[in-house]
Amino acid sequence: MAERFLIYGHRGSPRRFPENTLASFEETLRAGADGFETDLRLLSDRTAILYHDDELDEVEIETLSAAEFEGRGAFQRLEDLAPFAGRTTMILEVKRGKWEEALLEHIGRWPGVVVASFDHSVIAELARRKAPMPLGLTIFGRIVNVGAYAASLGATWVFPAYRYVDRETVADLRARGIRVVPWTPNRPAEWQRLREIGCDGVITDLPEEAVRWRAGSTNPTP
Repeated sequence: MAERFLIYGHRGSPRRFPENTLASFEETLRAGADGFETDLRLLSDRTAILYHDDELDEVEIETLSAAEFEGRGAFQRLEDLAPFAGRTTMILEVKRGKWEEALLEHIGRWPGVVVASFDHSVIAELARRKAPMPLGLTIFGRIVNVGAYAASLGATWVFPAYRYVDRETVADLRARGIRVVPWTPNRPAEWQRLREIGCDGVITDLPEEAVRWRAGSTNPTP
């Protein structure tokens, strides 16, 4: 498990720079965070991009080509993350599956990457393909026997919505060697509670503030 409480920027540092951009990621690292989370989608021409939403101008993202997307808005390509590989930890959340092979071609040799998804079939398929990077489940709500469930899919990280995290859930996961990093708590009281119940870290919209909070607080005994 982590030796200190880890802090990751949610899509970078979205309160200071546009989310899922290189400037946002750089700001996260400048603030002293341990890494960042970003979102992955695959366009119709097999271009992998960093983008969260399902649609752009009411058009489904995955139906657009890179050229069509460029005519509607800006985006970063997955390959733009290559300079961060080995420099920090990147949590790459795959928004939609069925491109696991292409994903592995892009990032299979990158160090410091965790691949996660709300679509747990993506994680199961990557585990089946013996993906070389750690795998994680992104979760909203609660899952019965979550420790056994995550382990059965080959996940070694779990990223739950922070409001649903309690001490029992964390203990179940950590007993199986699974790291627990809730997403988007943005208040010191929330960070403190999650650390006290044994979480390994957080993904937050306020990485600079969280780093300052960590520096000024004392680690409790687990």
